[in-house]
Amino acid sequence: MKFKVLVLGDYGVGKSTLFQQIAKTIPGAEKKPSIKLELIEFTRRIEGQEVTISLYDIPGRELSNEHRSKHYLNTNGALVVYDITSPHSFRHAPFWMEELLNYSGHGNIPVVIVGNKSDMREVSQRTLNPIDAKEYVFRLNRTANREGIENLYFEVSAKSSKGLTQMIDKLAVSMVKHRKYSESKK
Repeated sequence: MKFKVLVLGDYGVGKSTLFQQIAKTIPGAEKKPSIKLELIEFTRRIEGQEVTISLYDIPGRELSNEHRSKHYLNTNGALVVYDITSPHSFRHAPFWMEELLNYSGHGNIPVVIVGNKSDMREVSQRTLNPIDAKEYVFRLNRTANREGIENLYFEVSAKSSKGLTQMIDKLAVSMVKHRKYSESKK
């Protein structure tokens, strides 16, 4: 099984660092040539199956709508990243979700809402409560579960790699389940 996954979020939330750490942390991950975007590919064993994931780092600002729609097309999953020290970046997560819904070509797809910079929770005065993000994912799942989708929340540290492998594997499980559900409805 092959899946296309996008890394989305505002400028400055640590998407590129997260992306680079996934490339370092996931065994067998390798950078691939791509026009205008960063791309890594890796294979994981999920529920007894080989699952190949192509992970794209989507710029937060500099992509035109024409290019954005082209890069979002046929996406199977996404990491919507916000900075736990920036309430604004969390409030902007619904924008990325709407964009994904509009451009992916699949409607609802499995998504992980990623609270990045968990290493800053102890030293920053402006950290978001993870309950807010978990509540947002709960609301997303009320409709998504009817379509065989499980959206998730993970708090990670791109700086230290904490939680990255588990996050990727959980997203892969959700995408596999969603694909099986979608194929059973045909």
